Amino acid sequence: MPQTALLLAFASAIIHALWNVMLKRTRDLDSASAGVFAVSMLLTAAAIPFIPGRAFAGTQAVLWGLAAGVCEGSYFVGLVRTLERAPLGWSYSWMRGSAIALLWPVSMLFMAEPFRWAALGCVTAVCTGLALLGSSSGPRSRGALSWALLTGVCIAGYILFYKLSLARGAHPLALYSLSMAVGLPIQTLVRIRRRGFAAFRVFPEEPGLVLVAGFLCALGFSLFLVALSRTGAAAVTTVRNSSVAFAVIFSLALGERPGARQWAGVALVTLGAMGLSWKG
Repeated sequence: MPQTALLLAFASAIIHALWNVMLKRTRDLDSASAGVFAVSMLLTAAAIPFIPGRAFAGTQAVLWGLAAGVCEGSYFVGLVRTLERAPLGWSYSWMRGSAIALLWPVSMLFMAEPFRWAALGCVTAVCTGLALLGSSSGPRSRGALSWALLTGVCIAGYILFYKLSLARGAHPLALYSLSMAVGLPIQTLVRIRRRGFAAFRVFPEEPGLVLVAGFLCALGFSLFLVALSRTGAAAVTTVRNSSVAFAVIFSLALGERPGARQWAGVALVTLGAMGLSWKG
């Protein structure tokens, strides 16, 4: 894995975990997540006029970007539902860990990424970590695990679609802006259906926190897409998903106190993810 891509993915991991912690701190996750979504979209859209050359090299790049947007919108819905039902550390570990378990075999089968026997041990470590997390006392209500798994599927989906769009000539900033423009209406429609127009809040209660989280969201995703454009999807994703460890550490500031089994699960998921990024 190229060193530049490694550093970009690692920086993206820290930033991504940080804005998730900020989102979890808000009182109204639905409204705050929509605000984060909108801010990140507007920031990247504002940068598009400064992109040298074409934003999209062809129709296929646009179509894969639209597909990524559907997954992004679904991801934000799943993220909110999971965080409403379970602590951040548990939720984040399950969402990211399940995405790793799904993405690696798909990347090898359909995107020509090389198979390594050592990767089997790493994937086994991730799955073992997820099993420990699943048996821990993380979820606070029914449905937390189902939402976390669904969110993991969405994460794996948008990463693959992003990679396909980048491979066909999409610029990272333009691609992310397009994806957000598709995803935000999906999230908005789900919110209206869930809460109705009367409860629909256009502006979140904590605008300062949402603005900072939106900026970090845009920065983290942009760094991730630049890294993704330089190397394989599975390798970049596994490094970025080292954010599992950062999310659990940051969650201590929220008053969460993971048990020994959860710490062991997080350690296995993180070590397995990092191991997948090494060439063997």
